[in-house]
Amino acid sequence: MNFTTDGVDLAVRNMIVDPTPDPALAVETLAAISFIPVCSPRLLKKHGPIRTPRDLGRLPLIHDETLSARGASPEWSEWFKAAGVDDVDLRRGLRFNSADHALDAAGEGAGVLLAHDLLAYDDLRTGRLIIPVDFAQPSGRAFHLVWAKARKPSAAAQAFRRWIKDEVAALDWRRIKRASPPRPRRSAAVR
Repeated sequence: MNFTTDGVDLAVRNMIVDPTPDPALAVETLAAISFIPVCSPRLLKKHGPIRTPRDLGRLPLIHDETLSARGASPEWSEWFKAAGVDDVDLRRGLRFNSADHALDAAGEGAGVLLAHDLLAYDDLRTGRLIIPVDFAQPSGRAFHLVWAKARKPSAAAQAFRRWIKDEVAALDWRRIKRASPPRPRRSAAVR
């Protein structure tokens, strides 16, 4: 995309967290991207409470291979290593080449997914998905708003900039309460 010849006022770009400065472009970070484990509350009811990253190793895993082939997203192996867990069989589990299909599988209780935090936000907000272990892995990437410095932003571009900053600021999954372990059911007393 060329801001000079394509008539573009603003662009949202997925780039490294601290991009190399370009004297022709203004770059404003909207949101850093992290990867978090997510699952359906039903999965924890079925498999019991999860308290540590090691506990996740015993659950069915869902692998989102959408960006992993290009090295653009971490995989379970990197997440477990960063969490200090090294003995999980990562060959098992469902594999998807579509992030939304992987999210759907997690929402249906098929396993735990290492998800892009912003993509999982709506499902976390509604309770369809929960965060079983509060351990996020930064991706080293972020969404940035980019525009040409030489061009005065139009009123519409300025309004869009304000709007998108407000929208992205509201997508903070860290404000969503972490899942509490499900409580065991009490059986009714028999008389």
